[in-house]
Amino acid sequence: MELPRGRAWELSDRQLGILFLLPFAVVSCLFVIYPALEAVRLAFYEKLPFQRTLTFVGLDNFRYVFADPVFWAALRQTVVWTLASIVLQTVFGVGIALLLNQTLRGINVFRGLLLFPYMVPTVVIALIWRWMFNPEFGVVNAVLLGSGLISAPIYWLATPLWAMVSTILLNVWKFTPFVVICVLARLQVIPLELYEAAAVDGAGAWRAFLHITLPQLKTVLALVVVFRTIWTFNKFEEIYLLTRGGPGTATFNLAVYAFEQATANLKLGAAAATGVVMLTVLFGGSVLYLWLIQQEEA
Repeated sequence: MELPRGRAWELSDRQLGILFLLPFAVVSCLFVIYPALEAVRLAFYEKLPFQRTLTFVGLDNFRYVFADPVFWAALRQTVVWTLASIVLQTVFGVGIALLLNQTLRGINVFRGLLLFPYMVPTVVIALIWRWMFNPEFGVVNAVLLGSGLISAPIYWLATPLWAMVSTILLNVWKFTPFVVICVLARLQVIPLELYEAAAVDGAGAWRAFLHITLPQLKTVLALVVVFRTIWTFNKFEEIYLLTRGGPGTATFNLAVYAFEQATANLKLGAAAATGVVMLTVLFGGSVLYLWLIQQEEA
């Protein structure tokens, strides 16, 4: 029996879904999966730049990395950088989201301005940050000196402690809006009846926040923390553009360490081994994320 004209090219929902996912799958294979697999392979070889020859060295690259005290210092600094950034982003993100959740005139303007850090390229932010934290003519020292909080200029990017603080503040400023957007979206679907019932029972704003808002935000905050931990752990551009890992190696994280191994020491295998260590940590974060998704659906 001949099919009606015009229906021969109709696709099922499953076929249509596969068709739409195909470009994403191709791009992912080319720019995500293949580089990751190549990095894992390279971690077991010794390779010099601009040469095609590979020499299999087994676990020597991992032994070299694990024997390097700079690697362990970079790992510690990565943990400090990640934990401090995530805690501050979460605290500020929840606080700003609560403010933006108010029904006030013109509140949508402030919600729109929230996207401003995302629109500014990281390199521009880093250059502005370097000017702001300049010890001689930077606006940060000018404000602190003018208010009497300090008696002498602080060399922000030349002192190990303050250099780390500066990089953390840059990361918090740029990525707190992501936390705000996620938390604000969840706040706007919390039933108002819960707060009305709490008010009838005599609960104040603080108790309502602890017993209603926080439990409602628990799932989204868990996912946000996992996402931001994964993204912050392997961040490179903010630290490198602001301090280049300095002073010395005081703000090295694992991403900067891998970059320096590849470019300064010409040890591509050691850089790849560092990437494999980071990939292992990030894979653990992904497993945690999937587990949280299953808990939410259960």
